[in-house]
Amino acid sequence: MFGSFPQSRYMPCPACGASLERAEAAAHTCDPERLLNFRLFQLREEIEAFEPQLAEWLASARGRFAAWLAERDRQAPG
Repeated sequence: MFGSFPQSRYMPCPACGASLERAEAAAHTCDPERLLNFRLFQLREEIEAFEPQLAEWLASARGRFAAWLAERDRQAPG
């Protein structure tokens, strides 16, 4: 019905998100800083949800016990 769509000359690197020309994609090496930034971007929703989830867990019986145990172990001599 629509025929084939034109294919872009560029594609994103699946690991770091960098825009690459298709011909150069095989030779691409991800920059470590860009790779880290891209992974943090992918995890942003989980990172945002961490503090509320932690607070909820710490308010539970298991969380309160774990916090008490950690404090006790921290204060234990040598």
